[in-house]
Amino acid sequence: MHLITRIWRAMRLRRDVRAATAVEFALIGSYFFLIIFAIVVIAIDMFWQLTLDDAVRNATRQVQIGEISTKAKFVTAVCDEFSAVAPGCTTSLQYEVYSAPSFTGAGGIAAQMGQLQPTGNLSDNGAWPASLTSSSSSIPLFLLVQVAYPLPFKIFAVPNGVATENGTSSLYSVVTTVMEP
Repeated sequence: MHLITRIWRAMRLRRDVRAATAVEFALIGSYFFLIIFAIVVIAIDMFWQLTLDDAVRNATRQVQIGEISTKAKFVTAVCDEFSAVAPGCTTSLQYEVYSAPSFTGAGGIAAQMGQLQPTGNLSDNGAWPASLTSSSSSIPLFLLVQVAYPLPFKIFAVPNGVATENGTSSLYSVVTTVMEP
């Protein structure tokens, strides 16, 4: 009789589904919240990237037309627009500004420009041209602006700790244009 009672109880437990919903939620809910978290992080990164791109384009335009001629004014112009969403812009912003009479070749911008390092830093942070005007009015002067901003957070589950598209822990923006005569 004791054996029959144990078998009967075991069969009743198999049919007991009171905790099934909680177990299913524990299994599926964790993935759901992970996906929602990833969407939020990528959206924040994309928003910051778009805001940085816009701020750098606007500051480059001001350099192009001659309203900005110093490093301090450039940083202020970028951070006035970008610091609304990114903390510590003036102390964390890295920039390189180059000018040359050609884009390619030995004396061109492409030969001068630094690169974004795997650490997320610019190789020649703070570079600013000695002159932003061409020696001849008939020769156009090309302008290259590179800006990097290290993200203030890291996600340890993601490779490199962030979700930027350049694979580093910094947002990166580049603008190239021709100076106004």
